[in-house]
Amino acid sequence: MLTAKNKASTAVQYFTDDYDPGQTRWIGKGASGLDLEGEIDRGEFENVCYGKSPDGTKYLGTKGDPDKRRAGTDFTFSAPKSLSLTALVGGDTRLEVAHRVAVEKTLALIEDRYAQTRITKDKKVAEVKTGNLVVAQFNHIESRELDPHLHTHALVMNLTQAENGKWYANDNDLIFQNKKHLGTIYQAYLAAEVERLGYEIEPRPHGMFGIKGYKRENLVEFSKRRMQILAQCPANSTWQTREDSWDRTRKHKEHIPPAELKLRWQQEASDLGIEIV
Repeated sequence: MLTAKNKASTAVQYFTDDYDPGQTRWIGKGASGLDLEGEIDRGEFENVCYGKSPDGTKYLGTKGDPDKRRAGTDFTFSAPKSLSLTALVGGDTRLEVAHRVAVEKTLALIEDRYAQTRITKDKKVAEVKTGNLVVAQFNHIESRELDPHLHTHALVMNLTQAENGKWYANDNDLIFQNKKHLGTIYQAYLAAEVERLGYEIEPRPHGMFGIKGYKRENLVEFSKRRMQILAQCPANSTWQTREDSWDRTRKHKEHIPPAELKLRWQQEASDLGIEIV
């Protein structure tokens, strides 16, 4: 599944608290153009959120009110619950790698097809393809209800570089218009990786899939956050209604060390008699 939300300057706090080593990464051709590679440094991330160069010495593009500026767009890639159980409770870390591969393949496609900006020349505004994005990637393994939930926040920063070498605001309209399609592409990439590892999969509605062998009630037991959202929405509610409910019902995220979480999940699965595929 893929969801998307614009993030204001509060992104600085949200995306830099409580991350374990190895769970963050800069990706994208635009990031490479700014010499941003590997683990994300909080200071550099904060500067880029405010439209500055990583070292903070200059503004890239037009300087605006930092409190009103859109820092970027959060595209959240969520693995199927069955995959989260097998990877995080069953301990098959290859599936975590498969998820990250699928995310990065999808982001590369987004960068190639939909990276663009608006440039004004002679009082005319033109949409210009740029082919580069600056993406801050943050990996998670738990939901806000502390269930196993393998997902990645890919914050597409509000910056892209045109052929003239100048930096402009990233126009994300095309990405939003194709959000559902891109979610299906992520699922397809992920399904291929999962099958390559030898797992059987079965189709789910809306282009999604699951690892074969789990009972529905087993998945529901570890889907407390999803059940919380569905309880707020009618059965025929739209995708947007469910996203709005997600916003209304979210609580502050509690940080627990990954090793402790996994032990807790293994015990819970054992108590419930759930067999991990």
